[in-house]
Amino acid sequence: MQKFRSISGAMVLRYALLASAASQAVLAPFAAQAQTAPAQDTAGSAASETARPDATQDIVVTATRREERLIDIPLSIQAVSGEELAKTGAVNFADYARTIAGVSFLDSGPGRAQIFIRGVSTGGDVDTGKESTVGVYIDETPVTEGSSQPDLKLYDIDRVEVLRGPQGTLYGSGSLGGTVRILTNQPRFDEAAGYLQLTGSTTRHGGENGSANGWINVPLSDTVAIRAVGYALHNAGFLDNGFSGEKDINHENTFGGRLALRVQPTDSLNIVLTGYYQDTKVGAYNRVTDRYPALVINQSVPEPFEDRYGIVNLKVDLDLGFATLTSSSSYFDRRRYFENDIDYFLGSLGAPSGFSPLAYDVTSKAQELRLASAGAGPFRWLVGGFYLDRAERFNQTINFRALPPPTSQAGNVFFEDTRTATEQYAAFGEASYDILPNLTATAGVRLSKANRSVVQVNDGAFLGGFSRAEGDFSERSTTPKFNLSYKPSEDSLLYIQAAKGFRTGGINPGLPPCGATCTVDVGASFGSDSLWNYEVGTKLQLFDKALALTASAFLIDWKDIQLNVNRGDGFNGFLNAGNARSKGFEVEANGRIGEQLRLGGQVTYTDAALRSVRPGVTVAAPGMRLPDIARWTMAGNAEWGTSVGETGYAYVRGDVQYVGPRPSELGPTSLPVADYTLVNLRVGLNTGPYQFSLFANNLTDERAQLSRTQLSGVLSGAPVVLDRVTINVPRTIGISIARSF
Repeated sequence: MQKFRSISGAMVLRYALLASAASQAVLAPFAAQAQTAPAQDTAGSAASETARPDATQDIVVTATRREERLIDIPLSIQAVSGEELAKTGAVNFADYARTIAGVSFLDSGPGRAQIFIRGVSTGGDVDTGKESTVGVYIDETPVTEGSSQPDLKLYDIDRVEVLRGPQGTLYGSGSLGGTVRILTNQPRFDEAAGYLQLTGSTTRHGGENGSANGWINVPLSDTVAIRAVGYALHNAGFLDNGFSGEKDINHENTFGGRLALRVQPTDSLNIVLTGYYQDTKVGAYNRVTDRYPALVINQSVPEPFEDRYGIVNLKVDLDLGFATLTSSSSYFDRRRYFENDIDYFLGSLGAPSGFSPLAYDVTSKAQELRLASAGAGPFRWLVGGFYLDRAERFNQTINFRALPPPTSQAGNVFFEDTRTATEQYAAFGEASYDILPNLTATAGVRLSKANRSVVQVNDGAFLGGFSRAEGDFSERSTTPKFNLSYKPSEDSLLYIQAAKGFRTGGINPGLPPCGATCTVDVGASFGSDSLWNYEVGTKLQLFDKALALTASAFLIDWKDIQLNVNRGDGFNGFLNAGNARSKGFEVEANGRIGEQLRLGGQVTYTDAALRSVRPGVTVAAPGMRLPDIARWTMAGNAEWGTSVGETGYAYVRGDVQYVGPRPSELGPTSLPVADYTLVNLRVGLNTGPYQFSLFANNLTDERAQLSRTQLSGVLSGAPVVLDRVTINVPRTIGISIARSF
């Protein structure tokens, strides 16, 4: 207990005071609005109901596995509604992630996003196979695997919930820094309805883009309904090949859909069967420039990329009176194929131009069963069990373009095939008790066991012929949570929390014994890493709900960090490298001034750095900042709108996002990544069933440095150093037309 007090006392209190001070500056205009705002215009009520957003409506979320008002949940959660996503034109995670307090990310292109929350990052481990630090769920299906997350296009979405801090009790391994939940709209029994949207745009330095999406909801009876969603999009690309002169090589084509069947045979039983499918093809795997700020990549050979996945989920809710029993059964299948330009590496070996295709496939089956108490009594509880069976396969070959294709596995210059099987079992529970009518204590725990096995086969002349390596790994974990919350009023909440999160370990198969040049001895396996998150927070709705304010301060102690290191002899592996601490605060505000002006924004401060490293780890040192984490991030939006006629609503909206400077990686080769500011503008008119909008994304045509790395080698006999900057999309101007029916 003494350790808990020493960690969470003075330091967290200091950040709580900073967060509180930062929030005071936004209060005055809303206080004036509450005192002077006129009564709602009854003549415009119809337009308000059909076209104008309701600024006073309570947001209901299910992050705690039961429906609750957002302001009543003593956790750091931000929810983005489907209406807000549509208003900003958000199609993928990067379109809205910068507006979420506490969230950082690497956007390396479609299907290659990596998410970090509250500074829990060891850098861009995209497609390495290491477990992510953030859990991602599409409805009830966990889709976290490897390090890059599926790029679900955000069409017909009910809301996105972002849970900050470890969610080890209810969401388990992989939710080390937090959890992202993408929740889709469900079939409805009450009406037949549909929607169709067409969007066209042009990107500076690129070409013309287009997309179409739509959905239809059909009640088949009072107890059976289906909902179907379909979409297709084309982005022209904007990167040019500096070697071949080819234009717009990073073009994207994506299509997908969703089909849901809902059956409610009785008032107490609800069954939803949902299927998802998405296929993305991109002309260039790496969305980088080698001549920043020019949009040019020096690509010797093509780098096509394809990412396709499918999900099937069956969710059953049974109201037992005293509790609700929920069963979620999921199947997830994701397949990625890409080709890497490694001629700079082959050139350094004196080898000719090569061809290096890679395939990364994963399938998983997940079953969760939980029982949540009903009613609003002083004692509330939830218990459940979880099972995951995941199979991953990574395959890479290297051959020379001047030679005919190999006819056997041994005929490859380089061959690697790694297969990983993972099983996870967990039992979890959480209970809340109202000590007083407005004082609640909550405690939870999750008990988990993970089994992992790996088989790696190597072959080919470069690796000295055939070899096979395998290993097994098993681990148990316990992740508790403690929370105390106080509600002074219906529209205010104070809380303090301590929670633990973990990420399962793994195996380093096929590593040869350390030789004379080996500087770091990487073992055959690496253990889990874990952290404790301590936070205090408050949620307020003020001035007759004209202003919603959320603030939290946190301190995270991260132990046994999993780090991908080079042994010094050309071989890489994962090890538990040391300990780190992340501390900071987050402030969010959303409100309205009068009936026409709405404002919102967030400010986040994160100080994340290593505190210690294990002996022999020379790639990092205490005091180094954790990679890809800016100390300051900010976002703001303003929307002015007015009623037009009886059913119309016209608006002008602006969004600005700022991300501060940050280091590119953890180690002596880290490079500075510059800060950037992005501005988006949208003008729209909703009238009757029609919605029209004009938009300009990245209005100032900013060349944002999203990440940065350096590669060295030899091309055409000459040494080269490629200073690669992952880049954002240039200014894009377009129009959207939609109709509801």
